[in-house]
Amino acid sequence: MTTTEPQPPLAQQASPKHRNLWIWISALLAVVAVGLGIWAYKAQSDLDSSHDENAQLQAQVDQGKETGSTLVATAKGAYQDLTDQLGATNEDLAATQKDLEDAQAGAEKAAEDAASAVAGSAEEANAKAQEAESKARVAADCAKSYASAFGTLFEGDNIRDQASVVKDQIQSVSEACKAALSGS
Repeated sequence: MTTTEPQPPLAQQASPKHRNLWIWISALLAVVAVGLGIWAYKAQSDLDSSHDENAQLQAQVDQGKETGSTLVATAKGAYQDLTDQLGATNEDLAATQKDLEDAQAGAEKAAEDAASAVAGSAEEANAKAQEAESKARVAADCAKSYASAFGTLFEGDNIRDQASVVKDQIQSVSEACKAALSGS
C-alpha cells in the first residue's frame, strides 16, 4: 500500500496567481481611468478657452460693425447738413444743372454786353458787375451740383456700388462748371 500525500484542493493552489492577475488588471484600469480623466479635463479646458476666444472675436466683430455703421451715419449726417446749408437735394440735381446752363448763358450775354458797351464807362462797369454776378451764380450752382452728386453716394445700400455713379456725375458737373466759368 502506498500512501500518497494529501494534495491541497485546486481552489487553494490557483488563488495566489489568480489574485496577482486581478491586482494588475485593476491597477491598469486605474491608470487608464486617471489618464482619461486628465485627457477629459484638458479637453474641457481647451474647449472653454476656445469659447472665450470666440466670444472675444465676436465682440470685436460686433464693435467693428457698430463703428462702421456709426461712420456711415455720421457721413450721411454731415452730407445732409451740407445740403441743407447749400439748399440742395438729390431731387433738384437736374434743376441745378438747368440753372447752371441758364447762368452760363447769362454770363455769355453779360460778356457780350460788356464788349459792346463802348458808350461809356458807367455802362461798362455795369456790364462787368452783371458778368461777375452771373459767375457768382454759376459758382453757387456748381457747389449745389457737387453736393447733390455727392449725395447719391448714400442712396443705395452699398457705398461702393454708388461710387461709379457719383464719379460720372461729378465729372459731368465739373465739365459744365469749367465751361460756364471760362465763358465759352
